[in-house]
Amino acid sequence: MGGGLNAALNSGRTSLQTNQKAIEITGLNIANVNTEGYSRQAPYLTPYPSLNFGDFFLGTGVTVGSVQRSHDVFLDGQIKDKSAEFGLENSMVNTLAELERSIGIGDGSLSDEFDQFFDSWRQLSTNPGGEVERQQVLQRGELLGNAFVNVYNETQQVVKNINNTITSKIDGVNLVIDEIAQLNNRISAIEMSGQEANSDRDRRDMLLKGLSESIGARGFETSTGTVSVQLANGMPLVEGDKPTHIVGVFSGTDVNLELDYGTANIPLDRTAMGGEFRGLYEVRDVTIPDVVNRLDQLAYTFATEINTQHNLGTDLNGNPGQDFFVAPGAVAGTASSLTINIGTTNEIAAGTTAAPGDNTNALTMLQLEQQQLLGNDTFVSYYGKIAATVGVEAARNRQAVQGYEDSLIQLQNLRDGIDGVSLEDEMINLLQYQKGFEASAKFLSTVDEMMDTLLTLKR
Repeated sequence: MGGGLNAALNSGRTSLQTNQKAIEITGLNIANVNTEGYSRQAPYLTPYPSLNFGDFFLGTGVTVGSVQRSHDVFLDGQIKDKSAEFGLENSMVNTLAELERSIGIGDGSLSDEFDQFFDSWRQLSTNPGGEVERQQVLQRGELLGNAFVNVYNETQQVVKNINNTITSKIDGVNLVIDEIAQLNNRISAIEMSGQEANSDRDRRDMLLKGLSESIGARGFETSTGTVSVQLANGMPLVEGDKPTHIVGVFSGTDVNLELDYGTANIPLDRTAMGGEFRGLYEVRDVTIPDVVNRLDQLAYTFATEINTQHNLGTDLNGNPGQDFFVAPGAVAGTASSLTINIGTTNEIAAGTTAAPGDNTNALTMLQLEQQQLLGNDTFVSYYGKIAATVGVEAARNRQAVQGYEDSLIQLQNLRDGIDGVSLEDEMINLLQYQKGFEASAKFLSTVDEMMDTLLTLKR
């Protein structure tokens, strides 16, 4: 009889302790209801082994076998994948906005400078010998050359800003890589000892999400509880507790990324990465070079055509028209160096003779404004297509960012519903464990009274 009551006392004691532990876990959940990345924890209760009491087996209590962390692997993977896509598009927003502002259409734009350049020739054609009109042609030619150079310089300022952004992000990424390696080591050690590393796993998941957004890294959990982290091309960033750092290497003014393996560095091109770094590389190495190439083609064709027509005229000194702009040697680099060649108003070849009233060459020059000298485009429409390409890409980018942001919010809400803390559920659990605690206390009190009765009988 006494042995049975001792077993009952043990059952009551373990029940009291277990319900108290369950209440502590519930309290932890409630405390972290607003903690980003926190996963709901729940006690996993298991009975103590049964003992043989005469002709039957009887349990001897309950214990918290483990504290389980709610974690949906599929949903977590979806959030990380979408974070990489969001990071890629989001990193392009400011750079494309800067580029769109540089390659604009309207007052003060390169398109406007074309209009005003040809307008100056139009005015000259009405008064070919006029000093004011000739001065205006020189001024508009100089301003148009400056406009090309300014647009080019602004695209290079965007490149510079991108390089500064890439450089500023490298240290932060390496710190995350180091911390994931440290967490791998700690999680593996804790879980091999039979305990749970729930908080560390939450922290590691948060870091992996950030690494996915910044560089498009992907993580794969191993059987030991560690996570192998790789770039999009499969190159390792973390293996067990061994991190591999990213270093920035300058090529001229551009910064490029390499993986530092100690004995050698392996270069990373933009296809090796995802996330923010991939987006920055795309604008710097694809979008801007394409814009510059097309600006060079426009500047080269424009300067060459203007020079060719100007050479066919005669200036006021009776000399054949010289190059109006400094003749470009090649297409590449023309936009960044377009300058006017003639220095005096007398050198403007408005006519085919030296007569001050001759406007024949000025009239022919004006026809270049409407001629399709760049495929099916005039100078202005060709520039308009460059501006439109940048504008369309910037608009697509803004729409994509909004779409990925909405998707991430939906996925995060879904994750919070499945793995996050619900205050309503926790309040129900709190009542449940509180009632269990009170019942256990009552049970212990009852068994204690029975023990007293037995002791009284023995006396």
